[in-house]
Amino acid sequence: MKKKKFKAIFISDIHLGTKHCKASLLLELLKKVKFEYLYLIGDIVDLWALNSHWYWDKDHGKVLEKFLKYSRKRKVHYILGNHDMVFRNLLLKNEFQFGDIPLSDFIVYQSVKGKRILLIHGDQFDGFMRNLGWLYHLGDKTYDFVVFFNTLLNRTRKLFGKEYWSLAGYLKKKKKTVLANVTKFETILIQYARDHEVDGVICGHTHSPSLRNLEDCIYMNDGDWVDSCTFIAETMEGDFYLFDYKMKELGRVEF
Repeated sequence: MKKKKFKAIFISDIHLGTKHCKASLLLELLKKVKFEYLYLIGDIVDLWALNSHWYWDKDHGKVLEKFLKYSRKRKVHYILGNHDMVFRNLLLKNEFQFGDIPLSDFIVYQSVKGKRILLIHGDQFDGFMRNLGWLYHLGDKTYDFVVFFNTLLNRTRKLFGKEYWSLAGYLKKKKKTVLANVTKFETILIQYARDHEVDGVICGHTHSPSLRNLEDCIYMNDGDWVDSCTFIAETMEGDFYLFDYKMKELGRVEF
């Protein structure tokens, strides 16, 4: 199978170290793509979960091995989130790297077309997100149950030849208060990007994949690998797409 080549791909919220992490689906995706730049936008390793109950299977290790292998030949950058914020203490002390992968709180990426895009996890805006509800906190017992039930549901669907389906994503779309708060989060980040004179923002954190073109600023959320199993990709021509793990196109923006 011929791999699809991209200039850059953007992935967040893998949550390695949790039972809900879909590491096997991510490994399946990585067999299908080639890229020059890889940006890991927070919550890659879930240090919160590992601190309370240890879970790690072979696919989790394979994902990290892949990232480290990529970093020897191409640009890989790790932007920290709230579930891996322990690394931020190391950033305060010195220039810390994970193997050959540099770590930072945020960076500004320049696209093929010369656009400046802020890459940030988004947890820095948690003060505005206290009312986002149970769907946005991985450690919340209700969300854990939804994801657990979704795992069982998809095992049954697989037996009947059905594709992976996101129950939590469906609930997010149906619950009006959640949709309102997602929109609020997007609005805050878009305004933050405008205030810092960048052309767009790519983030994670909410586990809500999205692409929104608002003329003077573009909002992109690459989703997660617990539930939606999505990522953002920039083509060699400089266009941005939202894909799922099977390379199904979910959205596209040009700017």
